[in-house]
Amino acid sequence: MAVARLDPLLWLVLVGSIGLLLPHLPWAVLPIVVAAFAWRRMHEVSGLALPPRWLLLLLAAASTAMVVLHFHALWGRDAGVALLVVAAGLKLLETREARDQYGVLLLAFFLLISVLLFDQAIVIFSLVMVLFWLLVGAWMGISQPAGPTGHHLGQRLREAARLLLLGLPFTLILFALFPRPPGALWGVQQPGGQAQTGLSEQMRPGQFDQLAEDPSPAFRVRFDDTPIPPVDRYWRVFVMSGFAEDDPESWTADPVAGTPRLETLDDSRLTYQITLEPTDARQLPSLVAAIDTPARSRVDGNLVVQRERPVDDRLRYRMTSALEYRLDVGTLPRFRRQQYLALGGLNPLLADLAQDWRDQPPAQRIERALAYFREQPFEYTRSPGRREGADRADTFLFETQRGYCADYADAFVRLMRAADVPARVVTGYQGGEFNGDYLVIRQSDAHAWAEVWTEADGWQRVDPTAAVAPERIEDGIARSSADDASLPDTIRRQEGSFGRQMRLLAEQMDNRWNQYVLGYDGRLQQEWLGKLGLAMNHPVWSALWALAVAVLAWWGLLVLLARQERRRLAGSEAEYLWTRLQEDLARLGVHRGNPESERALLRRAANALPFAAEDLRRVGQLLEATRYARSPSRRQSALLTTRLANLHRRLFWRGRWSRRRPGKPSGGHQD
Repeated sequence: MAVARLDPLLWLVLVGSIGLLLPHLPWAVLPIVVAAFAWRRMHEVSGLALPPRWLLLLLAAASTAMVVLHFHALWGRDAGVALLVVAAGLKLLETREARDQYGVLLLAFFLLISVLLFDQAIVIFSLVMVLFWLLVGAWMGISQPAGPTGHHLGQRLREAARLLLLGLPFTLILFALFPRPPGALWGVQQPGGQAQTGLSEQMRPGQFDQLAEDPSPAFRVRFDDTPIPPVDRYWRVFVMSGFAEDDPESWTADPVAGTPRLETLDDSRLTYQITLEPTDARQLPSLVAAIDTPARSRVDGNLVVQRERPVDDRLRYRMTSALEYRLDVGTLPRFRRQQYLALGGLNPLLADLAQDWRDQPPAQRIERALAYFREQPFEYTRSPGRREGADRADTFLFETQRGYCADYADAFVRLMRAADVPARVVTGYQGGEFNGDYLVIRQSDAHAWAEVWTEADGWQRVDPTAAVAPERIEDGIARSSADDASLPDTIRRQEGSFGRQMRLLAEQMDNRWNQYVLGYDGRLQQEWLGKLGLAMNHPVWSALWALAVAVLAWWGLLVLLARQERRRLAGSEAEYLWTRLQEDLARLGVHRGNPESERALLRRAANALPFAAEDLRRVGQLLEATRYARSPSRRQSALLTTRLANLHRRLFWRGRWSRRRPGKPSGGHQD
């Protein structure tokens, strides 16, 4: 009995789709899947018998048990995809006839769709589309095993590409016009999420040093108006006033506070749009003092924007912030004041230094601390060396004097508290880099600064890093780390670097893909259709309108392709136009008889259609000259094509108009 071989294109699709799903599969099921593929291949190459049904049932039960043990469920995206991969592998071991390959074909289709449940980046989407193209080619080979398309891969792939191109206009129109569900395509929250490393709710020693090496985007910003200068780009995420229980030298984020006591100036308001990468946290980065936040979020008493659910997928939102504001002016509750004056740790040298400033007004105490950082030989570096013990601030201020932004913010806040000035740490991002028409803020732009409170002005931002390395605030991390060869070119912003230019270009393409394809939600659709005058509020009418336009476009494409096919079969443009001209004459009542010559037809047409008699006569002369001359010139051939095209256009619309008015004579007759 001949072995039914799996279609080679189907092999490629199975291997490619499972390869893309590999990072998301539990390792326990991989041996079963690999063994199934190897067994199937040996069956086709060396004739190894396929396993009996009882063994397949045993493998299916074992795989299901492994999935349940790993995911603790049989439902959901991750468990469902793992079972789908196992089913595809085991299906290969029971495929004995050519018709059985349809089941494998269907499983391969679902495998490709499953890849997009995990990642919809432009590269992954492109790979899935290539595999889908191969899958259509495999479907043609399975459907027509005996035909020419069943044996020649090249012809099958060309036919598959042609079939996909035919459906492309229909797809694009439905994508653009069909009513969109709430949120973007990537707005569906997935279990497990895509959370990336970034800022955490604790400011630990070394955390910001590691983020400095990460060039991946944290979020992107598009301003409605003129962008603000770099020195004002402080993106707030966490406010920290307490210490970790196991480490008084580490800061922890404050819990969600009440409503802020905020005063803002209307003239300083700024509106912008943020596309935030997944963080697995509820805090949304905001500029300075947020006053208008997206749905299902609010601003707490610390001016931190809190969301109801963690951001476990890419999120786009609009926000309005005030650049000039006053927060908590007047008095602080007693327990809050005690919280903002707690020292934490044992730093006696720091306390002695700040003790000398207590008799001065709060503004002078703040200035004395900043002057200390400016006058001492402090160095801004992302590799300050780790300090141990409960007096790390003393070691930093009086011994090493080498630190990163977190070290300066930590030491400054402790100095202020020792000088009886309420203070706290704020972590977020500072700066950013324009790439095209948007500002990209990377993980390497993570920053920590301080806020101090005075009765007259409330909370004020003070950045001690600016006293030591002003270039870090004015020009971002790039200038302050330009000489650090260990950092990627994208962070150091080496303008002449080919790698940096390629990365910026890739990020720009990725952002446009996220904004206008994956982020094409109902709001963006209504804005776009509104500009075209096609906006419809009712989803039913919108759906019908989208289907109607798509059908018309598809019909137009089919007509165009049919005409191109007729041109190809005619052999030349002149022969195609001559055929169309005969159709035009028949529509006007001049039909060609079977034994009738071209000269006779054109002479009779000239008598029946006096308005076109001269053109018909010239076409007849050129037609005979090019048909029967020994060596017709290129000029004659080109002139014939032009004459035929002009006459065809003239008679075509004359015939269409005559059809619409049947009572009017066409000017011709039928023999």
